[in-house]
Amino acid sequence: MEEIRQAELVDRIAERVQQWGLDGLVSALLEGVRPFAFLGGQLLWVAQPTLGLLIDPDQVAEYAYLLEQPSTIDLLRVRLEQC
Repeated sequence: MEEIRQAELVDRIAERVQQWGLDGLVSALLEGVRPFAFLGGQLLWVAQPTLGLLIDPDQVAEYAYLLEQPSTIDLLRVRLEQC
């Protein structure tokens, strides 16, 4: 996945979190879930066929890839702190 696409997805996630008013809570929880992010990505890969019935399978794959990247948590924390 391109870094530009990764940044776009993280921005989209950050915007949704802020719209829901959970930016403070999510920022605080991100460091704690860091060790489990990779497992979450693997879970999405396993669930992709089923989730693909509800949402776009390519979108599931993109989020799974994001969770597998250690830099995603840092990028999301920075994005949430900027707003």
